[in-house]
Amino acid sequence: MKWSKLKHTMEECFADEVKGRVHIYTTKYTAGSNFMVRGWITIDKEEIANFSTPDNHARFDHSSPDYIERIPDGQRTPGKAAEKGEFAQWELADSCLQYINQSIDDSLSSNNPVIRAFAMLDRRTGKRRLLSLETADMHPLVKRMYDLRMETMGKPKGKVSDEN
Repeated sequence: MKWSKLKHTMEECFADEVKGRVHIYTTKYTAGSNFMVRGWITIDKEEIANFSTPDNHARFDHSSPDYIERIPDGQRTPGKAAEKGEFAQWELADSCLQYINQSIDDSLSSNNPVIRAFAMLDRRTGKRRLLSLETADMHPLVKRMYDLRMETMGKPKGKVSDEN
């Protein structure tokens, strides 16, 4: 599927309150190179996640570990949705393709934080379901999208676990 069609299909899945605010992009920086590529996600024109293949390969030496093993919580930058080099551009495109071809339940339970982040924005994820989600262990990208949805619905952010 061409990227333009995939991007359109993805953004059409978004809930009305976030449509036009969240956008997904990809680019190739040099003709003929499949390595110098990146993707990014913006909210209100601010880039919140960078899917740079060169940065990803530099960080993980050409062998990205499982999502849960990539960046330990203690090494994350507070307030960042994704760390530099955490994801490659192909992971964004692959996540989009997987996302449009699976159920919302599968997306919400995916171990892929990119797919789960898209599920937070999906119109099929209703208010009750969002309010029932546990946010304490969410990947920062998923949490950022969750917070956006909660903000647009005028609801309090995230259900906190038994930490308090």
